[in-house]
Amino acid sequence: MAMAQRDEADRLASSPAGKRKQAKPKITEEMRANARANPNSWLYVIDEAFDPDGPVPSWAVVGAYPVNGAGEIVEDFHPNDRYRPSPKALGFPEPRNELEQLLQLVRTNHRPAADLPRVILDSTLFVYALSPVQRTVIGFHNTDGKVLVPAYTAKALVPREWPHARAVLGRDMVPLLAGHPVTINPHDRLTAIIPSEHLDKALLDERR
Repeated sequence: MAMAQRDEADRLASSPAGKRKQAKPKITEEMRANARANPNSWLYVIDEAFDPDGPVPSWAVVGAYPVNGAGEIVEDFHPNDRYRPSPKALGFPEPRNELEQLLQLVRTNHRPAADLPRVILDSTLFVYALSPVQRTVIGFHNTDGKVLVPAYTAKALVPREWPHARAVLGRDMVPLLAGHPVTINPHDRLTAIIPSEHLDKALLDERR
């Protein structure tokens, strides 16, 4: 928790989001102690993924409670219309690797999708294989008739009906795509489609 600046707190109080009904964050003893030390102020509620004692972007603020002259929190919560809940706040599972973590951050608008190709290059992915010794990649038509190459961030996510799945480093897969996009975790809650040219560019940028 951290104390809100007056101008930001006033914006929260007057914004349309500030007047919407939503579940109020639980008031903790730590928050009450903070309020007692700062009467006639506002109390920020910070997303649990951020350290309130460190730098906190405006979109990581859940909202603000007013604090009266006696240092008591007034239970009139004003939500922040710019708030972007973190993966942790949304209850996403603990990521198993850097790519899964980035997929979560992209999904929650904490990172741009443009960051994905670079991380994919150094990620181990699991792709479809007809046999354990296969060294090509196989794509499948989607409902629009486009060929996509499925790749999973963990073997546990691979469909059970696949005959085999082989591990391949993202950068080693790029030359095998023949221009087709990669679909990461196509059957999972967190998925992404990456055009092959974006992966080509990421490889080219490394060489510069």
